Amino acid sequence: MAGEVGIIVLGVLIALAAEQTVERLHWQSEARDFRRAVNHELSMDLVIYEMNQRQQPCTKRRLEELQSYLDRSRDGATVQLSGKIGEPLWMGQYRSVWDNKDPQVIARIPVEERLKYAALYDEFRLNADIAQAQTDIWHKFVPFEEPGPLTLQDRRQLHSLISQARNLSSALDMNWPGTVKEAHDLGIKPEYPREWPDIRPYIARFDVCRTILKSS
Repeated sequence: MAGEVGIIVLGVLIALAAEQTVERLHWQSEARDFRRAVNHELSMDLVIYEMNQRQQPCTKRRLEELQSYLDRSRDGATVQLSGKIGEPLWMGQYRSVWDNKDPQVIARIPVEERLKYAALYDEFRLNADIAQAQTDIWHKFVPFEEPGPLTLQDRRQLHSLISQARNLSSALDMNWPGTVKEAHDLGIKPEYPREWPDIRPYIARFDVCRTILKSS
């Protein structure tokens, strides 16, 4: 009798161990899939940020042109721009994978790694907010594409817009190296998705990259 009970108990223990093993393997698989998905999402965010950085030389040249436009207008001259002012392109931020994470899956990832992921997403959120503020400022440049003299109020507004645009551009510049490092620490690098149209070769054709002010 005792032997039979022992066999039953042993069978139950083996079954429990097998069930726990299956469950552990299941969650390990889920954690691997989550890492793969979140790394892909962050890689796309890094591509978007990199695209903004590729446009920075154009952005800075345009702001210098607008500063020259403002300086010449202060002397009473009527200065006309020869094209659209344009704006640096920002394509938003991807975070649906992270925002919809399963608590049971994320719990299987080491806490230090979780903190790194959270910090990187926070960094991208901050930079997306800066980029949105940048877009809002650049939209306010559009009225200055119209020909005609600038009033004192126009000049004051343009001076403020140029200053704000420079500050936002500098903020994105300063944050870029740290973002790249945080991504690198997680094994993430910018990988341009195959399903996206590759616009990188055409950046030089963006409105913001075209000269619109003739040399004085």
